[in-house]
Formats: sequence, C-alpha cells, structure tokens
Amino acid sequence: MLIIGFISCSKDNDKETLSGVYAETSPVEGRSQLTFISKNKVVKTESGSSVKDEFNYSISGNKIKLTPTWDNSPSVELGFKLINSSTFEIEDLYPHIPEYPTTYMTFQK
Repeated sequence: MLIIGFISCSKDNDKETLSGVYAETSPVEGRSQLTFISKNKVVKTESGSSVKDEFNYSISGNKIKLTPTWDNSPSVELGFKLINSSTFEIEDLYPHIPEYPTTYMTFQK
C-alpha cells in the first residue's frame, strides 16, 4: 500500500497547474502575458494587440504541452521550468531560427 501511495503522489507532482496572470520579464519585458484561467487553459496576449490565443495546457516534468483551442492546429511541446510559485521559464513562444540555440522566456506573477 505504501508503495502504491508513493507512486500516485509522484505522478500527481508531475501534473503542475498554474493560476493567475504572468507577465514576460525576459528577454523582452512586458511583451507578452500568459493568463492561466483554469487548471488546463491559458490565454496568451501581447502588448498593443487585441489578439488573444487560447490553449489547453498540461505540464509534465520539464515540458509544457500547448494545444490551440481556436482550430485544429497540432499541439506543441516546449521546455518548461517552474522556478517558484510566482516565476517560470518557458521555451521561446515566438518563431525562431532552428539552427540557433534554444532560448527561454521568463514570466513572473
């Protein structure tokens, strides 16, 4: 029983959820904002734009999976690191040159 309980707790820890509004602090402070509106939905907005992109999300280990809700576009998995309850890093959400090193964006509540 103890082993089963430990395994189920370990699996629960892999299913991180976020809530609230997080603003980009790096590499471009204030450029974008992620609003986690439920345990599996996030909305991405940008300064000076009225466009709102909504995604279903799930976090497992050091990856976040984003699935667009507005069409049938495929999901994308990006690197993700929860630093503390108010800060995380995510692999760059913007298009980049594949040959360049992977870059990360930092968001803070």
